[in-house]
Amino acid sequence: MGALFLAVSLAVFGAISCVEKTQIIQTKYGKVEGCLASNGLYYEYLGIRYAVPVRFRAPEEPPTHTEVYKAENRAVLCPQFPCNDPLAVPSDNEDCLVLNIFSPTNLLNSTLPVMVFLHGGDFGVGSGSPTFYGPQYLVSHGLCVVTINYRLNAYGFLNLGIKEAPGNAGLKDIRAALRWIKDNIASFGGDPDNVTVFGQGSGGIAALYLTMSESTKGLFHKIISQSGPLLSPHSFDGYPLTTASQVAKSLGVNTVDPEELLNIYTETPLVKVEEAISKQMNPKTVFLPSVEEEFDDEEPFLTDTPYNILKNKDFHAVPIIIGLNTVEGLTSTLDYNTITSQMDRIKNEDYSCLDQRSLDVPKEEKEEFRKTLKDTYFASIDSDETLIGGIINLNSDFSYVGPMSLFADMYANSSEPVYQYIFNYIGNRNLGRLLTNSSLPATANQDELFYIFELERLPLPMDEGDARMVTFMTMMWTNFAKFGSPTPEPGNGEWLPYPHHLAIDLEPQYVNPLTPERAYFWRAFYLKYGVDVLKAREE
Repeated sequence: MGALFLAVSLAVFGAISCVEKTQIIQTKYGKVEGCLASNGLYYEYLGIRYAVPVRFRAPEEPPTHTEVYKAENRAVLCPQFPCNDPLAVPSDNEDCLVLNIFSPTNLLNSTLPVMVFLHGGDFGVGSGSPTFYGPQYLVSHGLCVVTINYRLNAYGFLNLGIKEAPGNAGLKDIRAALRWIKDNIASFGGDPDNVTVFGQGSGGIAALYLTMSESTKGLFHKIISQSGPLLSPHSFDGYPLTTASQVAKSLGVNTVDPEELLNIYTETPLVKVEEAISKQMNPKTVFLPSVEEEFDDEEPFLTDTPYNILKNKDFHAVPIIIGLNTVEGLTSTLDYNTITSQMDRIKNEDYSCLDQRSLDVPKEEKEEFRKTLKDTYFASIDSDETLIGGIINLNSDFSYVGPMSLFADMYANSSEPVYQYIFNYIGNRNLGRLLTNSSLPATANQDELFYIFELERLPLPMDEGDARMVTFMTMMWTNFAKFGSPTPEPGNGEWLPYPHHLAIDLEPQYVNPLTPERAYFWRAFYLKYGVDVLKAREE
């Protein structure tokens, strides 16, 4: 696969001395004014409102405006709590449904492929702001790039089973953004008939969810999911009313009545709700996508479980790239409160902390289930290092490797290609390794991100190897967006689709799947106890 690494430097557009400093574009809702980026390579239109939020429900269309809107706000974030995450900032701004468009300066009347990025943050925190995701490496390949905000945690995913809070508002935001893009992106030089949605973490999960909804057909044409597996504990909530009730207890109310819960979440100040969420175990992943009841005045997004949709081949398949880092669970150590609580409980032989949100194990079988996990991951806990290692491996297997393996197998039954990768490269821009101060010869969650984007908030160094990796990653991603294949000219090296796995490194090569025996270990539990598997059987 060495031939895959073409001697290609990042494309830099030609003379820019005559380029206008600002650009005014007519949209369906009024004129917006963008500015030339400081590097002169593209115009940026920041903070364009694509929808107006309706609390806990699908958003409404934005109003029209007669004045020219100066699209220069690069710091809009949806409501979220403070956390130890360099890609998140606390916010209480509900009017946050904006997108950012980055369009090359040298359009020359051409129509360019569009890449729409969905940020990660476990559906709890994060933002599409260019402060976190600088687009220059992608735009330099001659595409339009769009990043978006969508509602998070309770405000994006509260599902009480009633029309006032039917669930999945955050996914409905993404749908609204894609509809705005379909109607308006041509004015910015983009092709509405060639849209690739890509995302990392929960953004990658959200991208895959787009294939599961009847309401999103025709809004996108390809998907890239980086470390974003469906079927995992942080992708789906089988019992959203229970979740809402649990968080309400932190607000001083003990009820499972949907109307009472709606009143609590509506009347409690936003900052207090966010504070209550932040006190939960694994706070970022408290509120998640879930199956909706259908109501006459609300267009649903998800009406069946992901497993059932995949099993019944009821999804609209498009070409996809999916992949993982080698030890995704490394970054679970960053949630100090959760991991220290787990460690203390395991030391005290309280193995209930090993229970998995995505599994519904009958009471009479829980002891045996916990014993199996204990014997597999915590046979030796004579030091904190071995204990943490067990937690990392458990999280890697049950939240990433197992779910991604099963998803790939099920999705590959469609007629569309599935390109799988394992990101192996270790360089100066591996954010997950930097955050965890890891010395392991392994990659962590978020390690591939900043070979695609620039982290403006915390600029990362780049040596020659890093620059080659930036070139390689962005070339593969943009080739896929343009042509539906990361290697459209096989003579230069070919990335073969499923069941092959491409190890992304300075010398790319095909490798075996990650820990296949542990993936099948997870799969046995999931197919027996999986919450959405059981729900499918109930039907």
